[in-house]
Formats: sequence, C-alpha cells, structure tokens
Amino acid sequence: MNQASLRRQRRKKIRSSSAPAPVEGAGAPSPEDPLRIAIAARPALVREALCRVLSAERGLLVVGSASDEGSTRELLRSERPRVVLFDFEALGPNAETTISRLRRESMSTRFLVLATRSGADTVERVLRAGASGLVGKELDFDTLIRAIRSVAAGEVWANRVVTAQALEYLAGLSDLGVARAASTNGHLTKRESEIVNEVGLGLRNKEIAAKLRISEKTVHTHLNNIFRKLQMGNRIALALFARELVQRP
Repeated sequence: MNQASLRRQRRKKIRSSSAPAPVEGAGAPSPEDPLRIAIAARPALVREALCRVLSAERGLLVVGSASDEGSTRELLRSERPRVVLFDFEALGPNAETTISRLRRESMSTRFLVLATRSGADTVERVLRAGASGLVGKELDFDTLIRAIRSVAAGEVWANRVVTAQALEYLAGLSDLGVARAASTNGHLTKRESEIVNEVGLGLRNKEIAAKLRISEKTVHTHLNNIFRKLQMGNRIALALFARELVQRP
C-alpha cells in the first residue's frame, strides 16, 4: 500500500472515531426546544439592545421584534412566540387595550410587560388586560430572565407587594384567614358566585360578560360588590381565593 493510501485510511479512521454515536430515531438529538420570544418596544435602539442581549441567553430564541400593534400582530401570526416582551409606556396611551386585543388573537402567547411604573395599580391594570406579568424597568437583567421563564411556564410575575398582599390574604390576615372568606362566600348571590368562579378560571370582564350574557358594566358592578363582601382589594386575591375554594374538601 502506497503512502497516499495510508494517509487516506488514517484520515478516514480519525473521522470515524470523532463522529457522534448513533441515536435511536430519526434526526439529531435535541435536548429541549428553545423558548421563543418576541419584543414589542420603542425606540429602535432599545428594541435592538433587548434583541441582542436576549439572543445571547442560553435557551432563548428571539424570533422577531415590532414597534407597534400592527407589526406585533403580524409577528404573532408568523412566528407564534411563547412570550412577548411589551413596552408599556412606549407603545402608546392605549397599551392596555392593545394587550387585550393581541392576547385574544393569540391565546397561547404570554405577554410580559416592561413598565416604568410598577405599582399595584399598574400591575392590576395590565393583568386585567390579559398580561401574565410586569417587570419594572429599574430592575436588573437577571430578574427579567427569571420573569420570562416564569410566565412561559404559566406563572404570574407581578410586583412583590401586590402578590404578597394576595398571598397574605389567603394565608390569613387574621386567625380566620380563608375560612372567614369561605364562610362569607355564603352571602354572595348566585350571580356573584358564578363571577367568582369565572375569575378563578382566568377570564376577563368582557369574556365573563359574554359567557354569562350580561354587560361588562354589570360584571364590574358585581365585582365591586364581591370585593366588598369578601374584603379583598384586588383581582389577584379573588382569583387565588376562587381556586382555593375549588381545592377545599
């Protein structure tokens, strides 16, 4: 065997030894699909910076970016991201309505709001609009990543104070706790009990109104009465309370 043949054989042997071991089934092994995210923000510099920094994060795939409602809608239709980062202040004065419309059109997508104002009122407003959480713009990048992964997993990411208030209510602001609310539940009308159940299922006022065949204004009035009777201050607490009731023996 000449020298050229020996070299070819040696190269073939090296390639064979370094090749990956065969895997059962077709196609290359894939440990886990990346989390598909999209960014709706302004100005362009902020949008591009978010795209670059998030693209470098392991397990995340930025599938596109948008600067207004129309381009966000097209992005949802074409790329079907799991999470959309939504710049609350930058996308106009009707951001809540925009979130609500987009959420109805892409029910499998979770909206995570980026906002300068992250108080209880803003959190409650964006959650009511259909968002899955809110991250204050003053927080760090690691917090944003945790929030993205949390909402993608179906959790709610909200201001700690608001969430703590809801959880504290369920744990019991007094020794009576949930037991007191459960007993008070008996004072709710049949319609109020139905609305509590729908809130527990995650429905918004408009969806509740359509399902129960009443107006949104009537739903709002019922909710105010429910909050007063159960001594609750926000919708998060009511949703958690409704789920707690279902789980109680």
